[in-house]
Amino acid sequence: MHLTLGSPTRPVPVERPAEGRWAYRRDIDGLRAVAILLVVSYHVWFGRVSGGVDVFLMLSAFFLTRGFVRRMAGPAPVRPIRHLLGVFRRLLPAAAVTLVGILAVVWAVYPEAMRRSVAEQAWASLGYVQNWLLASESVDYYARTDVPSPLQHFWSMSVQGQAFVLWVLLLWGCQVVVRRRGWSPDRVVGVVFGAVFAISFVYSVVRTASAQQLAYFDTGARLWEFAAGSLLVVALPHVRLGRVARTLVGWAGLAGLLVLGAVLDVQGGFPGFLALWPVLCAAAIVVSGSGETGRFSLAALLSSRPLQAIGRDAYALYLVHWPILVTFLIVNGRTEVGLVGGAGIIALSLLLARLLTWAVDRPVRAWRRSDPSVLVPVAVLTVAAAVVAVPVGAWQTSTWAQERAIEARALQTNPGAAVLRDPSLPMPAADAPLLPLPTLLDDEWMLLDRECTGEWATDVEALRGTCSETSETPGARQTVVVIGDSHSQQMTSALRPVAEANGWGVVFLIKGGCSMGLDEPGMDERCDGWREAAIQLVEQVRPDAAMTVVTRSDAGEDDERLRPGIERFLDRMEGAEVEVLGFRDNPRFAFNMYDCVIEAGDPLDCAVPRSASLADRNPADDLDRAGLQLVDLTPWICPDDLCVGVIGNVAVYRDDNHLTRLYGRSLGPSVAEQLPVTIG
Repeated sequence: MHLTLGSPTRPVPVERPAEGRWAYRRDIDGLRAVAILLVVSYHVWFGRVSGGVDVFLMLSAFFLTRGFVRRMAGPAPVRPIRHLLGVFRRLLPAAAVTLVGILAVVWAVYPEAMRRSVAEQAWASLGYVQNWLLASESVDYYARTDVPSPLQHFWSMSVQGQAFVLWVLLLWGCQVVVRRRGWSPDRVVGVVFGAVFAISFVYSVVRTASAQQLAYFDTGARLWEFAAGSLLVVALPHVRLGRVARTLVGWAGLAGLLVLGAVLDVQGGFPGFLALWPVLCAAAIVVSGSGETGRFSLAALLSSRPLQAIGRDAYALYLVHWPILVTFLIVNGRTEVGLVGGAGIIALSLLLARLLTWAVDRPVRAWRRSDPSVLVPVAVLTVAAAVVAVPVGAWQTSTWAQERAIEARALQTNPGAAVLRDPSLPMPAADAPLLPLPTLLDDEWMLLDRECTGEWATDVEALRGTCSETSETPGARQTVVVIGDSHSQQMTSALRPVAEANGWGVVFLIKGGCSMGLDEPGMDERCDGWREAAIQLVEQVRPDAAMTVVTRSDAGEDDERLRPGIERFLDRMEGAEVEVLGFRDNPRFAFNMYDCVIEAGDPLDCAVPRSASLADRNPADDLDRAGLQLVDLTPWICPDDLCVGVIGNVAVYRDDNHLTRLYGRSLGPSVAEQLPVTIG
């Protein structure tokens, strides 16, 4: 008998497993093939989520737990650190090669503006935290984009990696208990993961109901799916079904998986109780194949050569199919691939998956078998991490140095709106770069220095994370609160220089998609509650002035109008004796203006007549109120009635409807001309 550290001195009874319990299950490889084919086909042709990922999460825990339980009470127990190294040795090399390949393609054919975010996501994917990055972006108005990331699919592998670490720790704890107390491994594992299942499932249901976008990427809301796989391991020996029952259960499970994505909005409703569907269907298939050998059984179908081949490449196929799909859409400027294009994407994905498995996964596995030393996984992980970290780190370092050098010359080479006010300014050199640089575009949101303090600090839940201020605000003689949505926020870049010159404090009460048009629906369903809380805070503090955008423009239409319900907001401010600085909205476009000017040979090719978005006269002129000061920046955004993408070597827009922070700041003198000498 072999003893390990902490083992009892008395013999530990070794469980005699039922015949075939630990045998290789070809049908489960086939189930992996079905799951990955669902994932790929739904992504490619339907733009939906199939539930196949949920199957993978459950099966990954099934295999991990199965290996642990098998050795838990035996003479060679699992060593947790070594086991974890082995797990990530299998996962990371193929992922690292895929990441490098994606980065190369992004640098070659993607818009330059995407490089920075892809580099950041590469770090997150390499560190198995991509799900948390996407979770934060899913509820971030400013991070939302219609362009998908080629690394988006790494979220599930991040969840899986985090769960593996937790699982190995929990299973090691189970192993210690089993070997110290001599208890049954099945019972100990069943109790521990039964508790994990219950806690995580309740959390998942509650989290999904309150914040589904966050819950989708939340590891805690997914742990019950892993726990289901662990519980299946200990339940299988006790399942007693006849041949007919096994057949019915198996085919019913397969049918359930095949129709899931078409029947349910998986992405919009998971992972709450609805995720029980794919988990239970997969469990039914696993149960039906346990000990089943019938010629016409589901296990026979899943054990067929084609499905076995796809099942062995399932991990690689998951890695490569999504970036191929996204690259096809971006390069061709399309939103869907069509039947023929989709078939080509799937065929290429299958080919590259086979190559990735053959060239990377298989040699790594063979190396482990030939050399069981712990140095092997350490070496593999080090090399895999370096393959990604070195090029990404080098690019980020060189880009940072380039950005600093360009910014140092910005005053001379990038005057922005100043050229409209002073035509005598020298023309920028022909080789002067356009600002903002594509890599810095994400920094073009106007932000203030810190969270609100003093009288602006609030414990109101609806306002959490939406109130900020300049560092000068607490000691300022006068204060302007900017209240509303992202269009009010972006206009602050033009107001900020005026505030600095006059010693005004500036406070943000900003929530993306929630304007001060009190009757205007917002992008966020919580807009109504936020608006009321924000207005009440303004009424309570009574700043010298409140700034907001009072009109609404639309791309391709000249029916610019007042924000619905803006007059009710003005009534509230008048009642609180707060002056209002009412800005006119800027033009909006049906295309990304920044991308257009970057790609066009002549920025004028992107120009749009002012009448394509704005009315002939400012609708706000009809607001006849003593406490309202109107500001209209249209002549400096659309000079000569033409809305252009570049003025004074500065990009006017960062996307299809938001001004860049740099150009907004150059509008400061134009704002100063339209504001009174004093406010309040």
